[in-house]
Amino acid sequence: MSRLSRAAPFFLSLVAALALADKQSPANIILFIGDGMDEHQITMARNYLYGADGSLFMEQMPLRSSARVQTLREDNPQQFRYVADSANTASTLATGQLTSIGRIATSAATDQDQSTILEAAQKAGLRTGLVSTASLTDATPAAFATHTAHRNCQSPTDMTKAIGYAAATQQCLADQHSRGGKGSIAEQLLTANIDVLLGGGKRYFAQSSKGTDLQKTAASHGYTLLSRRRELLETNPNRKLLGLFSPSHLPVEWIGTDNRRAEPIALNWLGEPHFPEPFSCVENPDHRETPTLKEMTSAALTQLSADNSKGFFLMVEGASIDKQAHRRNPCGEIGELHAFDQAVRAGRQFTKAHPNTLLIVTADHGQAGQIVPLPEYFLGWGDNQYPPGYYAVLKTRTGESMAVSYATNAPPNGQSELHTGVNVPVYLEGTDGANVPQLMDQRQINRLMLDHLGLQLSAD
Repeated sequence: MSRLSRAAPFFLSLVAALALADKQSPANIILFIGDGMDEHQITMARNYLYGADGSLFMEQMPLRSSARVQTLREDNPQQFRYVADSANTASTLATGQLTSIGRIATSAATDQDQSTILEAAQKAGLRTGLVSTASLTDATPAAFATHTAHRNCQSPTDMTKAIGYAAATQQCLADQHSRGGKGSIAEQLLTANIDVLLGGGKRYFAQSSKGTDLQKTAASHGYTLLSRRRELLETNPNRKLLGLFSPSHLPVEWIGTDNRRAEPIALNWLGEPHFPEPFSCVENPDHRETPTLKEMTSAALTQLSADNSKGFFLMVEGASIDKQAHRRNPCGEIGELHAFDQAVRAGRQFTKAHPNTLLIVTADHGQAGQIVPLPEYFLGWGDNQYPPGYYAVLKTRTGESMAVSYATNAPPNGQSELHTGVNVPVYLEGTDGANVPQLMDQRQINRLMLDHLGLQLSAD
């Protein structure tokens, strides 16, 4: 018998032992949500950062699918709307159930609480975390741990304010403590026993509830309060963290040169278009003392995995991809997608060292902003053609030019661009893909996560 033949049983047993060790290691979920991050926004960022032949870190993940975005009507939950918001889509990712625009993990029309994967993970003894570049009371992080009729019920002072554009069934009154409700999103987050909360929203937690200061409530629940980047980077493991690094949403990482954004195309007296001058993207000086999304993600992973034999659930949101698209700010949007992709890179590195971790990267809904032809194309027609809406020409890192158009709301009175009804991408790592269809809906993403953790959501 050859040495190789004699050694074969040893190597086979070693492989089997390693496979068994992987299965016995704690199961973890890292869910990355790029708010408004559809294929247009991904392509804009890729082209700007790396050129047409480049790729983002999320695009290098081994599995890929596409998700339908579904929304119910509040006035008739038997019917669909075809354009969503972050509240209802994050709620679906969190609960595996559909709901209507504006709702936070509650059912359309009937206002029943819908159980979330974070809550199920906690009941099973897993650690949990929420990280966002938005206020922690914003729709996406809120949907995983709180239950309100509307996303605007963020703080105690919001609970008595009427929401003029929302239905009577979605006012905050029903969630008031005096009516037997659970209170505002900020209050619910502080009492939800989440291990790591990192993001913005300091002003929502600088209030009182039932005569008690919310920051004292946080301290009484064992949180270490953080407000500076240095404090986050120097934090030791095995602490409950509440990091509030901005009064509201975190500053964006990039801006346009001279704060340039997309602009309406001007016309001369002959009706001929004058296109905006090209510009580039630069670092935003207002962000320098703010932790990056990658730094917050890495800190959360360190806290959640330290001496942990049961596993964890972590949701990480790149919130301002969406918020900057609303503002027709391509550099803010691209910079936030780049920051999000760097956080995904940190998540992938963690997954390689912790092989029983399922990493999912997806978006909640589509957004405005698409790549369109450069001015030379329109000028070549000779009959004063030009794209509608707001228009920008970016000088990319690779030295090429890229034109971006925003046209979901009419200038000059349309103050904000609108969401779109497109499918969103889903990238996965840490699964063999046997249960990953090529086309799914957002409820199935919730099911994939529950299956990986071996959890069931409680009946509502």
